[in-house]
Amino acid sequence: MMPDPEPSAMPHILVADDEAIAAMALERFLTRKGYRITTAVNGIEALEFHKQDPADVVVTDIRMPRGGGRELISSLRSLDEALPIVVMTGYMSLNDEQGVSTDDRLVVLQKPIEIERLLQVIKDFTGT
Repeated sequence: MMPDPEPSAMPHILVADDEAIAAMALERFLTRKGYRITTAVNGIEALEFHKQDPADVVVTDIRMPRGGGRELISSLRSLDEALPIVVMTGYMSLNDEQGVSTDDRLVVLQKPIEIERLLQVIKDFTGT
């Protein structure tokens, strides 16, 4: 049996979602898949967590109180323009949203999230 990897060696995923049940479910799922997870209830908290302990990938909702996803993405990009970001939303599609520019470091997934698709996106970003 292999020893558990050191927490610092595990890819760090920051999840920002004001829906507590969804965030907890995502945290449980990704932890079981071998990732270190930090959850935040809004964009302001997520940005502070990222400054204290930078994430390898950020998974964020768009609509949240106190610092929504657009503001969080803008703030994160000012710190690290190459940071991989996954946007989860039930309110937009890639074609009709203004204010979220997509590139190869930003992926938009429609809610309800297909968890295996999210996992594949995270694996692609982290190389795990």
